[in-house]
Amino acid sequence: MKMIKYLGVILLICSWPMGQDLTVSEIMKNVYQLPKPNTSIMEIKLEITRIKRKKEKVKVREFTRFEKFYDSGKYSSKSLARFQKPKIVKGTGLLSWVYRSGKTDQWFFLPKLKKVKRVKAKEKSKSFLNTDFIYEDLESRKLGTDSLASLGTEYLDGSQCRVIMAWPKKESSYFSRKIWVNTQSWQICKVEYYTSESKKEKTLILADFIEKNGFVTPGRMIMEKENGNKTVMIINSYKPDIGLKEEIFTKSFLIKI
Repeated sequence: MKMIKYLGVILLICSWPMGQDLTVSEIMKNVYQLPKPNTSIMEIKLEITRIKRKKEKVKVREFTRFEKFYDSGKYSSKSLARFQKPKIVKGTGLLSWVYRSGKTDQWFFLPKLKKVKRVKAKEKSKSFLNTDFIYEDLESRKLGTDSLASLGTEYLDGSQCRVIMAWPKKESSYFSRKIWVNTQSWQICKVEYYTSESKKEKTLILADFIEKNGFVTPGRMIMEKENGNKTVMIINSYKPDIGLKEEIFTKSFLIKI
């Protein structure tokens, strides 16, 4: 009888939900410490849906995203998005430098302007190429840039998640974000964006995760606004640790078409 009792205790311990006893800071640390490739290239398709007179209209965009992470120095990461299709947006680019301090610099290039335009802080709330992503959404956040609080545990698509509220410590387009973190993979699988304590503006769903060479990335990201408009970002190709030259992440390379 004692053996059965001990066995029951062991099973109870083993079945205790992973991440249940971790603090919100520890959970987000696990998220940010997931393995990242030194460099990567992604081929991405955007499907932008707009609701007009109760009818859906879909526009398609295709671009390549180059990204590089740094183990030391003043930069945490750099990325470049370059659009290829359709012809009207071909050559358009966005260059982002993320500093280890958490600061982000961004530059935007439109071929018809033939010059690089810096994205100012007041412009980071603007839509990126008429999508439901704003410039701030395309920045890489750093651990410690938000005040965090736990809202408990929920199941999302059959997986246990810790739900966390995040309030930005610095100026932001959002009042807060509500984040669902899968406690098995430590991947963020859902984010709600709030412009005030009770007003939700949009929801991001991350799904169809791709695993390659030990690295994992969402294969599909759906940003849907409360009015029904949405942007679906589909990863058609993911190449981690591909080897990229530093010149790709410069303003002079940004203007090359």
